Amino acid sequence: MSINLLATFYSFAYILIIVGIAFLLYRYTGIGSEGVRKFIHILVSGWVFILVGMYDSLPWALLGPSVFIVINAVFVYSGFSKYLGMGNRKRDNGLIYYPFSILVLIILLYEGVIDDRVVVASTLMMGFGDGCAALIGSRFGHHGYTSLGGKKSIEGTLTMFVVSITILLLIYPDRPWYVPLSVAFLATVLENLTPLGFDNITVPLLSAVALGVLNGIY
Repeated sequence: MSINLLATFYSFAYILIIVGIAFLLYRYTGIGSEGVRKFIHILVSGWVFILVGMYDSLPWALLGPSVFIVINAVFVYSGFSKYLGMGNRKRDNGLIYYPFSILVLIILLYEGVIDDRVVVASTLMMGFGDGCAALIGSRFGHHGYTSLGGKKSIEGTLTMFVVSITILLLIYPDRPWYVPLSVAFLATVLENLTPLGFDNITVPLLSAVALGVLNGIY
């Protein structure tokens, strides 16, 4: 079996397992729609390690994100999302934007515009940063405010920043401290100001641009 075929098998198996667990959590634990959405959001970002670490062909690497753009669109617009407790179509569109952003990052990687560390960092900030911010904010967010991105909390916003800068420091231990600091700040601002699930596009892609520029400078 070729490495690309094996990576594709792992990719689909990984995503299906995550969705299956999310369904069971919603069905049997009473976890709300936001918890289900963010559970998927966080864990799917781990898919980037398969995309970057196993594939050696752009068409093969694009297969998974392309298929999941279509599947997620059908999932959202057919009403199947209700089986995971979702039903806010404007917010659920983030499920479509998510693989779209990964697809763009993979294209930029294979075109030599960015490197693999940029792809991993941008994807993990989108997944873990935004996902943990929503979970912490909904549970411990006692200092709320409203921004262009909707209802937020200081606790959630700080979580986004802390998770993002931690990811960047782990991936870029060789960069000056102000590089991860500035990109984490940018990602936090983008998550805070981008409405209707579009942060699934702005956070990873603009963070990738910033990392690419700063890596070129430093």
